[in-house]
Amino acid sequence: MPSASVGTLVRQRLAELRDALRAAEAAARGGEESGVHDLRVAMRRLRSLLATFRPVLDPSVTEPVRTELEHALRELGQSRDAEVAVETVDRLLDDTGLDGLDGLDGLDEAVVGLRARLRLDASATGDDVVETLGSTRWAALVVLVEELVSHPPLTEKARGDARSVARKRVRREGRRVSDRVVAARGAAGPDELAARLHEVRTAARRLRYATETAAPLEDKRIHRIGSRAKAVQSTAGLHHDAVVTRATLRHLALDEAVGEGAAFLLGHLDADEQRALMLLEKEAWSAIEELEEQLRRL
Repeated sequence: MPSASVGTLVRQRLAELRDALRAAEAAARGGEESGVHDLRVAMRRLRSLLATFRPVLDPSVTEPVRTELEHALRELGQSRDAEVAVETVDRLLDDTGLDGLDGLDGLDEAVVGLRARLRLDASATGDDVVETLGSTRWAALVVLVEELVSHPPLTEKARGDARSVARKRVRREGRRVSDRVVAARGAAGPDELAARLHEVRTAARRLRYATETAAPLEDKRIHRIGSRAKAVQSTAGLHHDAVVTRATLRHLALDEAVGEGAAFLLGHLDADEQRALMLLEKEAWSAIEELEEQLRRL
């Protein structure tokens, strides 16, 4: 797309994301395993597009859409966090959680009880998905997205050269990542570091999405940045999942209803996850350094 306008690039991406949103909504309504995850990804991509290419689009039209997308993401986020907790604890129990605990009285009952408790919590959040997708607010959001694709509110800047503008927008998103990396390096303790790395992750994700919009331009430098941003998103995401899982384990351990055997097991799992967290932190920093190197070359 060497001579296309950036407006053409954005218009094309809007249509792609609208289609992805439709497909993911259908999957979520049908109860497919990855439906809610795919729906949230499609919404995040659309929200990021509207932010990254804000100069190309009339914000009086796009900002209300971004606000509604953010609300829907929050509503559906609780369900995803519960799913992550179930998946991670199941993995810990299957792979490493029972090592050295064979002699613990009531171990089998504790394991069964923990699995049942987590699935009960996940099932409760699943009701939120049905409620969100059945709401009039969601229906209004779908209409807004359809209108956005049918009549994109392009500004005069949409006439700009696609390659030139895309590079500028990718650089801008790269600076957002760099600012958050500086904050993470200055974190005072593990809790602040976890929060700062999560901010790096969200910024890297938005940078990655910006490179995806620019994909038709076949710009090798932008492509390499996208690959590195994806690696940061992935490793920092695993780190965040481990943080969320540890919080879930500690919350369950404080619940008197789980019983003494389950509480002991939860403490063992928490220690395993703490060790994994340290390794994931190193991997995240390695991925961040590789991304920084690519950003310096753009």
